[in-house]
Amino acid sequence: MIPVDEAASLLRERLGVPKMGIVLGSGFAPLATKLGAGAAVAFDDISGYPARRAPDHGGGVAAVNLGDARAWIFLGRLHIHEGHDALTAAHPVRLLAAAGATQVLLTCAAGGLLPDDRPGDFAVVIDHLNLLGDDPIRHIAADQREPTFPDLQNAYDPAWAEAWRAAARATGAPLRDGVLAALPGPCYETPAEVRMVRALGADLVSMSVIPETILARYLGLQVVAIACISNRAAGMDAAGVIAHQDVMDVVASAVSRCASFFSVGLCESTAGP
Repeated sequence: MIPVDEAASLLRERLGVPKMGIVLGSGFAPLATKLGAGAAVAFDDISGYPARRAPDHGGGVAAVNLGDARAWIFLGRLHIHEGHDALTAAHPVRLLAAAGATQVLLTCAAGGLLPDDRPGDFAVVIDHLNLLGDDPIRHIAADQREPTFPDLQNAYDPAWAEAWRAAARATGAPLRDGVLAALPGPCYETPAEVRMVRALGADLVSMSVIPETILARYLGLQVVAIACISNRAAGMDAAGVIAHQDVMDVVASAVSRCASFFSVGLCESTAGP
């Protein structure tokens, strides 16, 4: 595994001690500005930080105060489709745990699988299907793992999910519960794959979040995940090409429009012990 203690120490000196981490998915960059984040430490200046190849995910780590709590914001994420294994893709979570964080908010763009889904709506993830073909824990030797076989029931903290539902009610943001399926990408899912994941019980589909969730729970961090429905999944509409720039634009617009939802949800999340 990539050593993280030196990098965590550097970030603590530059950004303060975090209670929470926020990992920004595709299109979520405006959230850092809306929250008033300070200057970022570039990923390239962080010892051992893995190389990034995905477009629009090459920023750094910034920090913001949420009430009395300090949060680190990762301006982009790592993906399996960049050639990383699941443990490497979850590297931000290892940094957060080493720095003393106890919570992480994961965000992503996702295809919506329900008939009433509209691009720009949000979902709070309550469970997942790991179809990535990898798991971060398998890259930790069995004799070094505790527990050897982690339990992922309630991987997404139920109380946190309720706090975000309350934030949506308070701010009028469109939010539903969702079960997220992650496929490795980089291709968008085929209509047949969409039918498959719907039959398996998913109602959201993406290429991320799950490695970070699994490692965060293994390391003892609480997790909440918010997906922005960027498009209706392949095969659900008669016409329309799914394009990355369209995904980015839809999510960025929704995040900017619903900035108060995130502000309220984050402040509620950090208000506890």
